[in-house]
Amino acid sequence: MQNVIQVFLGGMIGAIIRYGIQLIVGTTVMLWIVNVLGSFLLGCLNSYFEKKESKLTLFFTTGMLGTFTTFSTFSESTIHLLQEEPFVGVVTIIGMTLISIAAALIGYLLVRRKEI
Repeated sequence: MQNVIQVFLGGMIGAIIRYGIQLIVGTTVMLWIVNVLGSFLLGCLNSYFEKKESKLTLFFTTGMLGTFTTFSTFSESTIHLLQEEPFVGVVTIIGMTLISIAAALIGYLLVRRKEI
């Protein structure tokens, strides 16, 4: 039950932060910010939690960053973009996917390097 509460509370915070960013910059820019930043932070945290046991792992990873990043909104927005501007839609799909994966890897390696 403690794990469920951690995911719930982390998820609530992540969703609120994501929504706040969306209010400030709009949906398209928000998607780039939260997916790239969230991937970077998730890479950092996963690297950190590999070496150090923490009771807050689920709070930060599955809960907070799981709701902060948003694949469903990305998917829905991309469908509309593909219908309106197919080339831009394809570039967005490839670009955001590759940049987010690179951000996660960079975050992971940065934290791992500091621990060595």
